[in-house]
Amino acid sequence: MTTKPEQSQQAFLHEAKATLGLTWDELAEQAGIAPRALKNYRMPDRSQNHRGMPSLARRAVQQLLDAHAQKNRRKAA
Repeated sequence: MTTKPEQSQQAFLHEAKATLGLTWDELAEQAGIAPRALKNYRMPDRSQNHRGMPSLARRAVQQLLDAHAQKNRRKAA
């Protein structure tokens, strides 16, 4: 899965969670993000509690997705 430029932060995180088959806490732990911070990152943009996700955190989630995709490609081969 690659991040689409028009994809919201919230959509990116929800898609990552579904793709990886993890709970929110598991996603936070595996990405090295505090669970409370991840909760704020996944809030709708208009929410008072929404926080922009730092590029380092987004990269950590993307690395999990990339590793998952690579593992699935190996299984299919």
